[in-house]
Amino acid sequence: MPALLSFLAAPAAAAVATPTKRKVLHILHALRFSGAEIMLKIAAPEFQRQGLELHILSDAPPESSDYTATLEAAGYTVHYLPWVASQLKNLLAVRRFFQAHQFDVIHNHTEQNFIWYSLAARQVGVPRFVHTVHSNFAFTGLVRAKRAAYRLVARRLLGVQFIAISASVQATERRVNFTPTTLVFNWIDPERFYPARSAAERQQARQALGLTPDKLVLVSVGGCVESKNHPAIFTALSLLAPELAARIVYLHVGDGHLHAEEQAYAASLPLHAEVRFLGQLQEVRDVLIASDIYLMPSHYEGLGNSLLEAQSCAVPAVVYDALGLRDLVRDHHTGRLVPPTPAHLAAALTELAANPAELDRLGQAGYQQTLQQFSLKQSLTQLLALYGPA
Repeated sequence: MPALLSFLAAPAAAAVATPTKRKVLHILHALRFSGAEIMLKIAAPEFQRQGLELHILSDAPPESSDYTATLEAAGYTVHYLPWVASQLKNLLAVRRFFQAHQFDVIHNHTEQNFIWYSLAARQVGVPRFVHTVHSNFAFTGLVRAKRAAYRLVARRLLGVQFIAISASVQATERRVNFTPTTLVFNWIDPERFYPARSAAERQQARQALGLTPDKLVLVSVGGCVESKNHPAIFTALSLLAPELAARIVYLHVGDGHLHAEEQAYAASLPLHAEVRFLGQLQEVRDVLIASDIYLMPSHYEGLGNSLLEAQSCAVPAVVYDALGLRDLVRDHHTGRLVPPTPAHLAAALTELAANPAELDRLGQAGYQQTLQQFSLKQSLTQLLALYGPA
């Protein structure tokens, strides 16, 4: 403990910034085809136009990352500093790394280790440290007390600025962790996710997937992990009337450690609907514009990025009334927000299947919302302001 407390002493003299470019480091765990990494790739051209030299630090072993080459191609220099069992060893290694590179801004995206990164940054005189909270961390008990204490130390003594990616995350941080945050919404790439440009493009996308015009196509995109709650979709499909279910093709895009288990569960149900597992896809838009309804029964999200992408393609959504989803869907306005049960999911599907005009209206409303509230330009303007003046 005395060794750690010494890091709270006055910081070393601030590193001298380079005269031409500011060095910005983003800290993440394993670099995967996932929300934060994709957003950093999208933002790279604008960051570079603003004169930033871009770096990423992963605190996971290199072999656990599968998105490194993509980020390097976008202009990031990628570093690895795998976390080990000894926190003191981690702290000293991170301090040496920060001192060697003299970053002007450090932007942390990890929850587990953020206090150690902010301590090291303070000690070597990094001018700006920003921490984004990417999910609803509703800690309880001793964990809640510890995390709240970390946040208090980070804000009051280490100068950390906290960002929330949604109103739900902002409320959770304030209510559970007693932490004020700045709201900076997630963003998507408007050049990759946009509605079908014509009926012909949509039809072509459906034909490429072998989908006939009479099919009602449902889709979800996301990793096969507990929080995504994909089994609720299969249960809901089993509750549909057989004549409706026979019209349905459900497309699942994504992979993860529960992939085989989810496939087995779907196979165990007496489903009249067709279910296809498409695995991980680099380009998702063609699947989205071929689909009629987007489904997301997550237990919680920070902000549902894959839902945001679907809405950007004007795909109407049916989602659970959960943190991070109700930020994007107002029931009967920009989609359907249903109580978190498969029965309610099935009821909403039954209702919408009989009303194509309502599907179109909800899809267009969701699309307009993304244009107005989740613009790449607006979010990056806010973020760059937090990075401070050049």
